[in-house]
Amino acid sequence: MTIGSNPETRATHRKRDASPGMQLCVAESLYSTGYIAHTAPPDKPHTLRYSVYCLTTYEPMPAFRRILIANRGEIAVRVIRTCRAMGIETVAVYSDFDRDALHVRLADLAVRIGPPPPRDSYLNIDAILAAAKRTQAGAIHPGYGFLAENADFAAACEDAGIAFIGPRSDVIRAMGSKSNARRLAEEAGVPVVPQPTEGEFPVLIKASAGGGGRGMRIVHKAAELQPALEAARGEAERAFGDGTLLLERYIEGARHIEIQIFGDHHGRLIHLFERDCSVQRRYQKIVEESPAPGITPQLRNGMADAALALGRRLGYTNAGTVEFLLAPSGEFYFIEVNTRIQVEHPVTEMITGLDLIRLQIEIAEGRPLPADPPQTNGHAIEARLYAEQPENNFLPSTAIVRVWEPPPGVRVDTAIEQGTEIGVYYDPLLAKVIVHAADRDTAVRKLVYALRSFAAQGLSTNREYLLSLLPALDTAPVHDALQNRERKRPDAPDIADASLASIVCSHIEQTEHAARATLPSIPIGYRNNPYPRPPIKLDIDGREYAVHAQEPIIDGIRHDFRITHHGDEYYIRSTFIQRTVRRLPRYPRRPGAHDRRSANSPMPGQVLRILVEVGQQVRPGDPLVVLEAMKMEQTIKTSIDGFVQAVLVKTGDIVAPGQMLVEIESRENPNEHASDSATSRD
Repeated sequence: MTIGSNPETRATHRKRDASPGMQLCVAESLYSTGYIAHTAPPDKPHTLRYSVYCLTTYEPMPAFRRILIANRGEIAVRVIRTCRAMGIETVAVYSDFDRDALHVRLADLAVRIGPPPPRDSYLNIDAILAAAKRTQAGAIHPGYGFLAENADFAAACEDAGIAFIGPRSDVIRAMGSKSNARRLAEEAGVPVVPQPTEGEFPVLIKASAGGGGRGMRIVHKAAELQPALEAARGEAERAFGDGTLLLERYIEGARHIEIQIFGDHHGRLIHLFERDCSVQRRYQKIVEESPAPGITPQLRNGMADAALALGRRLGYTNAGTVEFLLAPSGEFYFIEVNTRIQVEHPVTEMITGLDLIRLQIEIAEGRPLPADPPQTNGHAIEARLYAEQPENNFLPSTAIVRVWEPPPGVRVDTAIEQGTEIGVYYDPLLAKVIVHAADRDTAVRKLVYALRSFAAQGLSTNREYLLSLLPALDTAPVHDALQNRERKRPDAPDIADASLASIVCSHIEQTEHAARATLPSIPIGYRNNPYPRPPIKLDIDGREYAVHAQEPIIDGIRHDFRITHHGDEYYIRSTFIQRTVRRLPRYPRRPGAHDRRSANSPMPGQVLRILVEVGQQVRPGDPLVVLEAMKMEQTIKTSIDGFVQAVLVKTGDIVAPGQMLVEIESRENPNEHASDSATSRD
């Protein structure tokens, strides 16, 4: 069911002439009878299944000499490394914020494309094409996100004679609308999520023109439907410029399974098995693995056949992912096609031994897919490390990375270094940790150990959250893992923050003593009077500790702690725990007086809209300001009854966590609860 469809914004097919190198051929070969599907033998259920979907020839292009990467961060670094291995020069593009970023320094050439906001830089089609022409790049790799699934960008590359390393623009356009993709899937005989009958709940509302959780709502009863539709439509219009919505039956307890497909220009379409992406937060994946646990060979083959059928219907070329919902009943339903390389592509690389970026480039050059179908080997699992606050509804975190020590012995895809600034403009993904093992249990164990050993400090991350999830994957169905996220790791020792503070105190005393130029021979703690040495005051997570030095021995066990410090902050870490410890002044500062309450920003971000004005009366729950950071919108609401005394920001301002946004004169006693914030949020 499509709701609020607008003919002016509905996705359309753009008819384009075939490229000079592609032409119909006469059926004179083995494939002259049409489509051919090869199924896996019973004794090798993980053998690749593939099909020939059309009768075409494609004259190979000359090998690319130089490729521009229209992206940033870890995917730009990932593409650069494959290009280097292939002997291909690379061109990076960058915003002012990324001037010194790793991908810029790794590339052979780099071109500035604009200021930090994505719409002025990484979404600026004209600037990116101008950079490609200026550097004489023969191809553009879009990565994922930004313009990767923008049909206009792909078409502009085609018009400019620059190879777009991805599907054709008409395929991207066709799949860019969920309602259109659903229709094409039905035409290909692929099962789709049933539409709800009248009065049936729960239902799922989705934005037809986009993804990433934007415009998505789950509605459990009729009274919630209309408000949810209005909220979803507004969010979709702001995010995608199209408020068209799709209404589907909500499948309780479903898993998210996707099939990786590749098509070349010689008539071959293959799949590279499945990935299970069911562990998510905010409708975004955070743990992915392959093979999907508990999937029978028959079910795997059925989903693969459906993915290939849709690929044939589209005449698909290059990399794509066909995504399905798998119901507890064993039925599966089509969701969408991602017409790009996926964030989680390393999982497939680890089990097949293939370089998927290399495959993309070779297909764009006109080369055929490998003749020998690969097989899976072992089990791979990936966890995404984000700069975010799980305890605060996963709000993004911004700061400078003070400690960055990825774990050895596993694959870590990242563009972060010690000293990297995490800003408000881009996705908060810090790194992907990918492990491979002979079996799933071993892979999960390796991933847990790798995350424990990953030191990322100076900002909030989801590291502890991931560590609370992964043990649940051993004992519970994968889609139930989020229900067990609060479970404490059974093998993690109970290390009290007070002990950590004492260990940091010892570090402070030793480093200050070593740096002392006057009387360095006097031992630590020596006093020439009878009074005891005053404790050092430290803060951990807002709690103050007055401590003396302690050796790193807890319950008779010596632990290996590492400590780094920057200013008044000390970053202590071991394989079991990481904490930021702040040194407090010996004597407390005099608190300032508060005559009014303020609504403060709970996160770093940009002011999208101001919803109140000076003198306006507000009541608890009234919206004040809308912020946006890293693709997320947050409405700041008041929690008190009063009058707006001052609006301290304007639209477009960048705000820091805790920054005052609106000042409100409470109608209560102004001296009561003087330290309270006037803020609540959605």
